Amino acid sequence: MFDPTDLTVKDARSRLSELSMDDLSAVMKLEVDGKHRSSLIADIGRAIDALKTAEEEEPMVEALAPTPPEYETITLEQYFSLKRLQKRTWERAADGSFRRLR
Repeated sequence: MFDPTDLTVKDARSRLSELSMDDLSAVMKLEVDGKHRSSLIADIGRAIDALKTAEEEEPMVEALAPTPPEYETITLEQYFSLKRLQKRTWERAADGSFRRLR
């Protein structure tokens, strides 16, 4: 952590990326109580928002991982090439393909 009142806005802005959430909050308090430069306060706020967004997005990435298909599927052409007794084990899916009954 650093005291932003000892630095220029440009220098303080360049050091925001190396801070944690708690450090950013402490730097924000020091700036508000000190020089109260609105542009630096806005940049600290954006850095805090970026950290919060990054923490929220991490679980979402895992949730979006592709899952293997639940059923074995075949196309319409493959279905027509099956014998009549084999066709009994397949049902038509909403997308026009066929899936094996379990």
